[in-house]
Amino acid sequence: MPLMIDNRIAEEALTMNDAIGAMESALKQLAEGDAVYQPRTDLWSPTATVGDYFRWGSLLGAIKDPPVLAFRFKLDIMTWQEYNGAVTEHWFNVEPGKYCGIILLVDTRTGELLCIMNDGYLQSYRVGATAGVGVKHLSRTDSKVMGVLGSGAMARTYAMATCAVRPIEHIKIFSPTQANREAYANKMSEVLQIKVTAVNSAREAMSGVDIGATCTDSRIPLFQADWLQTGMHVVDVRPEELESEIYEKADVMIGTSNLAVLNYALGTQEERDRRPIDDNYMRRYTNRNHTTLSEVLTGEKPGREDDAQTTVHHNFSAGIQFAAVGYLVYRYAKENGLGHELPLEWFQQDIRN
Repeated sequence: MPLMIDNRIAEEALTMNDAIGAMESALKQLAEGDAVYQPRTDLWSPTATVGDYFRWGSLLGAIKDPPVLAFRFKLDIMTWQEYNGAVTEHWFNVEPGKYCGIILLVDTRTGELLCIMNDGYLQSYRVGATAGVGVKHLSRTDSKVMGVLGSGAMARTYAMATCAVRPIEHIKIFSPTQANREAYANKMSEVLQIKVTAVNSAREAMSGVDIGATCTDSRIPLFQADWLQTGMHVVDVRPEELESEIYEKADVMIGTSNLAVLNYALGTQEERDRRPIDDNYMRRYTNRNHTTLSEVLTGEKPGREDDAQTTVHHNFSAGIQFAAVGYLVYRYAKENGLGHELPLEWFQQDIRN
């Protein structure tokens, strides 16, 4: 019987070490032809009555071991705001503070729907775990200081993943809202049992660090190219966070994938232009054909070759992340009798489709 699995179960099931291991395996399978995914696809409609735009976002991916496919979709009402010089993106479902993101996990041996999951907790874990794989294979092994921009869920999982694979002793965090950065510093110092300091600027957060992570929803660059330091490793959440010059300045540029986001919008040209989305900006990075993290893991292409090199990991989303990490949650729920069972016949029919 398929299971309905909520965020509470996902939080209980996941550890960062397990998530990193699952992602490393999935990415190796991708290089070997045993995993596949479609690029993220966003469909936009100007019909929102309580926000600026409606967005459907979806990711799809499958891996051979374990033999599962994951389809994740989210239903967002979008708004954009300018805050402290940055254009930030906000979303909700029906009303502010509520969200709708669903993952369908399928057994590819039989086509059986294994579970329906909320994506809230798993979402940040799958991206953080992928960042952790990149840190493990691209940063200097003696990296001890980390800088973080942002104080949300991604900022937390990026720090957790980095500390899981490197001997981090100090994290510097900047977020524009003082209360948020101080709350992050207090919480993460307790979680990670290391020194975490809230600082007063993005430049200060990235000064003198071995690993820099940009974990924001900004639609304009925050990390300046001249902040890139000898031997530094940088990982982002979205390409807009980094000045485009950094892609030319870095010694090694790695992408989780070569595929970014496919945007499709309905409405008049005026309505389409209302979205602060630079499709050409995304396309420039998609078309660069960067070395992928999968190719580095299998040794097909080089990553970092000496401690003086600067490395940048552009952490594009890929559907195999939900397949790899989602299966960990499903297996845990199944083994521990958790989740709400749903009749399989609800999802089957006797009419050929």
